[in-house]
Amino acid sequence: MKTEKIRSLFLQFFKEKKHTIVQSSSLIPKNDDSLLFTNAGMNQFKDIYLGYKKINSSSFASSQYCIRTGGKHDDFKKVGYKPYHHTLFEMLGNFSFGEYFKEKAIIYAWEFLTHKKWLQLSKKKIWITYYYQDYETKDIWLNIIKLPSDHLIAINDKNNIKYNSDNFWKMGDSGPCGPCTEIFYDQRKKNTNIENIKNSNDLKKNCLEIWNLVFMQFNQIKPNKMIKLPIPSVDTGMGLERISSILQNVSSSYKTDNFTKLIQSIKKKIKNKKKNNVSLRIIADHIRTSTCLISENIIPGNEGRNYVLRRIIRRALSHGYFIGLKKPFFYKLSKFIIHSFKNINSDFNIYNKINIIRNILFTEEKQFHFILKNGMNKLKKEIKKQKNNILCEKKIFYLYDTFGLPIEITQDICKEKKIIINIDKLNKIIYLNKRKQKKNKNKKIKKNSYLMLITKKSIFDGYNERIKTTKVTQIIYNNNITSCLKNKCIGILVLEVTPFYGESSGQIGDSGEIISKNGIFIVENTKKNGNFIAHIGFMKNGFININDIVYAKINIKKRKIIQSNHSATHLLHSALNKIFKLKVNQKGSLINNKYLRFDFQYNEDITEKNINQLEIIVNKKIQKNIPINAIITSFKKAKKNKVIYLQSKKYKKIVRIIDIENFSSELCSGTHHQNTGQIGFFKIISCKKIGNQIKRIKAITGIKVIKYFHKKIKKEKKIKNLFINNKNNIYQSIKKIINNINDIKKENQKLINQNILQISKNLISKAYFINKIFFIIKIISYKEHRIIRKISDIIKEKLKKAIIILINENNFITTFLINITQNIIKNINALKIKNILFSIIPGQGGGKKNIVEGKLINKKINSKKIKKIKIKVIEYIKKIMN
Repeated sequence: MKTEKIRSLFLQFFKEKKHTIVQSSSLIPKNDDSLLFTNAGMNQFKDIYLGYKKINSSSFASSQYCIRTGGKHDDFKKVGYKPYHHTLFEMLGNFSFGEYFKEKAIIYAWEFLTHKKWLQLSKKKIWITYYYQDYETKDIWLNIIKLPSDHLIAINDKNNIKYNSDNFWKMGDSGPCGPCTEIFYDQRKKNTNIENIKNSNDLKKNCLEIWNLVFMQFNQIKPNKMIKLPIPSVDTGMGLERISSILQNVSSSYKTDNFTKLIQSIKKKIKNKKKNNVSLRIIADHIRTSTCLISENIIPGNEGRNYVLRRIIRRALSHGYFIGLKKPFFYKLSKFIIHSFKNINSDFNIYNKINIIRNILFTEEKQFHFILKNGMNKLKKEIKKQKNNILCEKKIFYLYDTFGLPIEITQDICKEKKIIINIDKLNKIIYLNKRKQKKNKNKKIKKNSYLMLITKKSIFDGYNERIKTTKVTQIIYNNNITSCLKNKCIGILVLEVTPFYGESSGQIGDSGEIISKNGIFIVENTKKNGNFIAHIGFMKNGFININDIVYAKINIKKRKIIQSNHSATHLLHSALNKIFKLKVNQKGSLINNKYLRFDFQYNEDITEKNINQLEIIVNKKIQKNIPINAIITSFKKAKKNKVIYLQSKKYKKIVRIIDIENFSSELCSGTHHQNTGQIGFFKIISCKKIGNQIKRIKAITGIKVIKYFHKKIKKEKKIKNLFINNKNNIYQSIKKIINNINDIKKENQKLINQNILQISKNLISKAYFINKIFFIIKIISYKEHRIIRKISDIIKEKLKKAIIILINENNFITTFLINITQNIIKNINALKIKNILFSIIPGQGGGKKNIVEGKLINKKINSKKIKKIKIKVIEYIKKIMN
């Protein structure tokens, strides 16, 4: 039976059972930061399980594409080596929200698998597991389905940790969860050793898991903390690739119809007669995943989902290289998977995006080829050197650290060559390196992905030049190298020579215009990586071609303000050193056309007097109109002359010094004025602590200082006009108002305290008295949650044995407090009462045995629910205290 037919039958079956058929949701979970990728069919129903979302139908079925690489569920290293593991797979699932639960879910699964109308699997070859405490499920299988008892296996908790079982399903560290029952199928052709299956280990060795029926009963808020879901629900998942392998009578999902066509296409491209099955499987699996992710606008990168995609692509390329594919091949394979997704009911748009997908894959492949070639050659040499078939873990890390060869690639190749690696020692080296990287964050330079596409170097000639006639040497559009940028298109231009300063040394990049005879390109920002400079912007009109002669003109007004701020930063740095006697250690800076920002390490407090001193010193240097000179010299000479430089930064042999005579001498590649007088004015607008002993000064220069004072004077005039009778002494008037406000606050607090006492007395008078314990439950309304704490504390002081439940409703949030006197927590504790509360009104919260606080999902709590809580708590008290 073809894979497409199986999917169609599944959806038809549940349609006949009155289920709403929904399409596969995006591989990128919407509004859910807890997941990296969609990893199960139930992801799109999460809000329904939690009771946050209302629905018209209560039963659904879908065929959902999932990714399990990265995050909690990571099958990455198993792919290719295990016959049924994939980075991307299709999950058939049916879901119910209160309409049916365990019995019908099990009956439906059994009918679909075994009935003649559907899949017709042999009943004798089906085995079942269940969570050992789920007696209801056990009873259904034995007494309703009539499954032989020796085909039903109970699965216990691991390491005696409650709910830590293969048959207790969890979506992640938090979220919906519950017991599950799994269906296995015996694929062995001869069933002579069936008596060997006595436990879960025997089952996994001899049978294939095909369907997991999860019964959602709980919501895991934190590790070891669960609350009941508002509605018990059903979530099932059957791997389409797995069930296809059974119905197509093959021993691996890689041998099913969808994969065999793809693998045959790869084989045709390999000239080497030694065709490695593992590598072929990895390439086939990874091209499916890569194509689908790119179709959902994920591109290869260095963080998060983008990094996972890059990792998948590079692993496939490495295996291609290993089996003889030395030239770009991977991008060509994307067209062979279109048939697999053509009729799938999903958001994938592979057919329309195939050219974009191919271009992105080709770019990534081209960039990685050089790394791969060097790394692989080095690895082959290292393997040849080994005498005992053991590769030193330090060598593996060296290949990664020096030549960029991914560690998992080296592991894969060593596995194929039967080379032994000490995984524990390797993991230790990786761990120590990660810890070292965290300590040296400032040394790590993050590259922008588009800068990696630039292959043409630029000469920066913008210290004195503002306008330059030059040539376009490269054009990048939509993360691809192209030959023309058309009207209104956003892109990147690379120039042979440029007056545009690329963002570095804390200074932002220039903006401006690049004009050709055919059009105008607006430069919004300029970024650089060494000698690679990117002019980022859009075509205002017309078009620009590669090799066009253009007129490059920076925004001079913006540049002048930036130069004022940069030159003032150098003056500020030296002034700080002068006032604090060389105790200042620079930690970073930002210079833009709005303000300058300077971060530095200093152990003591900075006073208002210090700020005034800094402003006076800097402004005096500005008034003196001191020349600002740029000096090119060697780094060694600069160090000898005690020039200021960042200790954490690596410098080239030849450096540039910005020297302000007898006051400041600092290494810098930024743009500056010719003399200090051009700065105009300098004003510090804030100074604050941003970390452990780290201070941040923010300042403005030039015309912005005048505007700052104009704004300030205007505000003062407005304040002055408020005081009709006493305009001359504003300070005394404001002081009087503040004193009056403080008096009102004190009076108001007295009234609140009186009100709290009165409420407490009323609650005590209406308390229930059960088994010598006072029980109070009440809804009150205060803006601040702390008020209900005060009320509960007063009640506890008055009553010897008490259980207090207070629910505080306001317009924004509903909070609760459960407070219990210390002398009864041995028998009755707040955490148990919280579970009773959550069983009727869902919520979140935690605390100790004597006090629990949190919030409730319902904003308005009606009296019926309060009555239910009251009855349940009273029953609980009577049961415990009898």
